[in-house]
Amino acid sequence: MEQVAEISGSGSHSFPDKAIDDGNTFQIRPTLENSFQTFQVKEIIKACLARILTDKTYSKDDVASWTKQIAQDVGNQIIELKMKRYKHVVQVALGQQLGAGCKYIARCRWDAECDSQVSDVFTNTSLYCIVTVFGVYLY
Repeated sequence: MEQVAEISGSGSHSFPDKAIDDGNTFQIRPTLENSFQTFQVKEIIKACLARILTDKTYSKDDVASWTKQIAQDVGNQIIELKMKRYKHVVQVALGQQLGAGCKYIARCRWDAECDSQVSDVFTNTSLYCIVTVFGVYLY
């Protein structure tokens, strides 16, 4: 059954009694099941760092390839988690362990309710590596 309405002399228009569910919905926040998977991402980072850097000695010639490999491996494994509507950024800092202190700061503008970040550190006697992954929800 349809309702017919007259709109300012422009003819008749029909409106259905029930709302039509066309499947299009807009979600402003991720559900709990679809939120950024910090635990799994941290495990990915740890495993990748251990696999690539265990038994390695700092070499300025190898640092560029190690950082690229870590960033690519972590990024590819995060993609496999299939977190809907999340984009991620992988940041890798690798340096020589000389006994001096090191300050590492990473910033990203985001929505604290939806977005997240995960970091992990690998060290041995000759090098340190810090990996940070930012997960940003796309509205």
